[in-house]
Amino acid sequence: MKIIYVLIFLFFSACSSNPPEWYNKIYTDNQNFIYATGEGKTKEEAINSALANASAKIAIVVKSLYKSKKYSYKGDDTSAYSNISIFDIQTKTNPITFTNYKILKIDKKDKYYVLLKINRYKNAKYMCNNIEMDNINDENLNLFFNYKTIIKKLNNKIQKLKSINAIYPICKQKLQNAISLKNKIEKKYNNLTFNIYSNDSQIKDIISSILKIQSSKRGNIKIYSISKTTYKQIGNYKIAIINLNINIKSQNKSKNIAIKCAGSSIQDFHTAKELAYEQCKEKLKEFFNH
Repeated sequence: MKIIYVLIFLFFSACSSNPPEWYNKIYTDNQNFIYATGEGKTKEEAINSALANASAKIAIVVKSLYKSKKYSYKGDDTSAYSNISIFDIQTKTNPITFTNYKILKIDKKDKYYVLLKINRYKNAKYMCNNIEMDNINDENLNLFFNYKTIIKKLNNKIQKLKSINAIYPICKQKLQNAISLKNKIEKKYNNLTFNIYSNDSQIKDIISSILKIQSSKRGNIKIYSISKTTYKQIGNYKIAIINLNINIKSQNKSKNIAIKCAGSSIQDFHTAKELAYEQCKEKLKEFFNH
């Protein structure tokens, strides 16, 4: 019976999770290196876990940079982060892929445990060299239709560059260039003006309200709207159909769209047309806000 108890004790002892003594030690980062531990069923899983922990440290620094709205280099980050906090951070900040690291310690018990030493300068230099600054088409019409996409791409690039500089401040110039480009794009977009012409004053008012502007004769974007309304009756229903053709021009570039809107009413054609206008408003909102 005693033998059985001994065997059970040895079995559970072997199965219990006992990381090596060095694993739970806090390793102090400095301006040259980041230290991170990780664990996993395989050696690769343990390394990836350690790299994710290192990435989370940088994410914390970047997050603090966003709050302060100014760049400052921060080292000596000795905090430990749970898997939950790592996941939460990485959903908000792009994870960093480190390519230059050294395994300082590795141990296999019930699973693998590793300690990595990550070279700040070499990783930051590699990442910075692989960031390309895009040539953005800042023509009025392209900004008008693609502004949200352009700003989103620039914000992603700025975030990556901030992450690189949080690792090691080697990519400052590219960061400043990206911020300057974003400011330039925002300024040019905010200075866009519109000259709206329509043979239907209600359509003109709808477009003006969607764009939240007043039409200006000196507008650098011209919007020409021509509408034609047809009516028909099916049974007791009066139906109004608005065929809308819109041409948008700027700097010798143009874009055309055609929209059909319909409304029906058992009351009269005027009510049917008002309902058709409402449908046009929704379709125009979708088009301009896209």
